[in-house]
Amino acid sequence: MPDPADSAFRSSALHLWRRSDGSVVPLLALALVPIIGAVGAAVDYSRASSVKAALQAALDSAIIAGAKDGSANWSQTATDMFNSNVIAKGSTVNTPTFSFDGNNSYSGSPTATLPTAFRVLGLSSLDISVSSVASGSQPDNSCILTLDQGQSRSDVSLTLNGAPVVNLTGCALRSNTSMTCNGHSGNATASIAAGTVSGCGNPQNNAAVVNDIYSSLAANITTQCGGSRVGVTWTGGSPAPKTGVVKVSNNGYTEYHVCGDLLVTGTGYLTGSAPGSDSLIIIENGSLNVDNDAQISTARTAIILTGNNNSASAINFPNGKGHAATLSLSPVIGTGTWQGVSLYQNPALTNSVDDTWGPAVTFNADGVVYLPHANVTMHGSGASNNYQCTKIVANTFTTDGSVNLNFAQTNGCNTIGMKQWTAVPLHLAQ
Repeated sequence: MPDPADSAFRSSALHLWRRSDGSVVPLLALALVPIIGAVGAAVDYSRASSVKAALQAALDSAIIAGAKDGSANWSQTATDMFNSNVIAKGSTVNTPTFSFDGNNSYSGSPTATLPTAFRVLGLSSLDISVSSVASGSQPDNSCILTLDQGQSRSDVSLTLNGAPVVNLTGCALRSNTSMTCNGHSGNATASIAAGTVSGCGNPQNNAAVVNDIYSSLAANITTQCGGSRVGVTWTGGSPAPKTGVVKVSNNGYTEYHVCGDLLVTGTGYLTGSAPGSDSLIIIENGSLNVDNDAQISTARTAIILTGNNNSASAINFPNGKGHAATLSLSPVIGTGTWQGVSLYQNPALTNSVDDTWGPAVTFNADGVVYLPHANVTMHGSGASNNYQCTKIVANTFTTDGSVNLNFAQTNGCNTIGMKQWTAVPLHLAQ
């Protein structure tokens, strides 16, 4: 006989099965709450992802721009680039913070606040942040760089002999072959050689060879003399001689073309006074000769030696014997081709280009002094000028006796825009 309780249960279940009204509405209402929350969260997450992608793209561009600038104002360059590229997409974007580690790493991090479209999760806004780092290898910040063209890495091209007084503030010694310090370590922040380093302070052996980034500037040299070699004497403190010097304007520079040897004499600026604009003194088919007891200065000027390679092309000073001489060079500081260059020898010149500067010689220079095939020997004194930024590039470089070198590379290099070599191109590290 069937159990009465079981029969009642079956009857109730069958009754509920046949009913189709009102039973699921409360259930659906309850289910909609998490469904709407999930949909809202997905929409806001998608919007936040879009804002983050836009922030990241703008920041990456900004960091690369700032790092390429590399000057004391690099962070402003980065900020300007960020502001010009960022797309807010409904968010409030805060000003990025930028930093430099003092070596080769530039970083930045902006934030943004995005109001949520759905607040079912209790959030009225979402905070978004991104970061980016640009890195490259440390540039070649050498005060003295020897190219040693065509020689094996074992060849010694940079030599400090005797007991020189050497102060290389903020810069290195660097050789594309090997270097030796005899009696003095050099006091450089680093002594870097593609070959070996012997006796020099802070040695780094087997380094990368530095590419010659200055040779291509020769394509911008203009000439006026042909094969002429008349020669000119130019007295410091006076304007350019009216005869023997061809004066032209070219690409924003005042160019003084000297056909043959240039003898500088007296005291003062070659242009008569410190110029307010950039100029070039182009010596064609000749050498730069500094007269006995001359004290010659330049400012915002690059002296360029070029020509047909049939004549000697050197920088000659008095050889002592009671006579001294001083040559103080200050480079082009505008934004043109010759920015940061104070003395440049066309790499096509190889005839009689070696330089020996005697014990009574004082050679002061800021900017790039580029003598790519010259074997330079210094017996006297050398120093940086007001910008505290010197880079001598020669085939070989030797000091003898009690030479006094006080070269430096400081923030002045940014001011004059001196270009340096970097082994690894700038890239985003993250």
